[in-house]
Amino acid sequence: MMNVYDPILEPLDQKVHLRPVDQTNWYDCAGLKVTEEQQNVFPVPAVYWLAESAYCGFTPLALYHSEQLVGLAVYAVDPEDGSYWIMAYLIDHRHQHKGYGFSGIKTLIRHIREKHGCDTIVLGHRIENRQAAKLYDAVGFVEVSRDEHEVRRELRLAMK
Repeated sequence: MMNVYDPILEPLDQKVHLRPVDQTNWYDCAGLKVTEEQQNVFPVPAVYWLAESAYCGFTPLALYHSEQLVGLAVYAVDPEDGSYWIMAYLIDHRHQHKGYGFSGIKTLIRHIREKHGCDTIVLGHRIENRQAAKLYDAVGFVEVSRDEHEVRRELRLAMK
């Protein structure tokens, strides 16, 4: 049985807030990078996700702590089944291990839930990406499948 998560019941954590990616911050977002060690488990640069968002209907969001850009999140809706996917989630190498990843993912979940009223969020990550697995486990994503490259996880959200 899958856990049901209700981000609305969680206290709002102001450590990280979201902003749209636009003409004022897209260039800085394109320069976000993971650590050198993480590049084998997150091999696609941020600029790729920004380009794909522009042409594939994804929604990119910049993650900020106060006025400091700390990360990037990209989500989309699957046109075939209407499910919401977190396509990319990264915290810049200079801002890792400060709690921004955990705060940001909770803020992103809350945003998707409030804006779209969805009941499930899906994501995938490389099997070797233990840091991502630990983060997603911590907020309630449950592994639903895996293949030789990727783990697929789902988070069930309480209905409004």
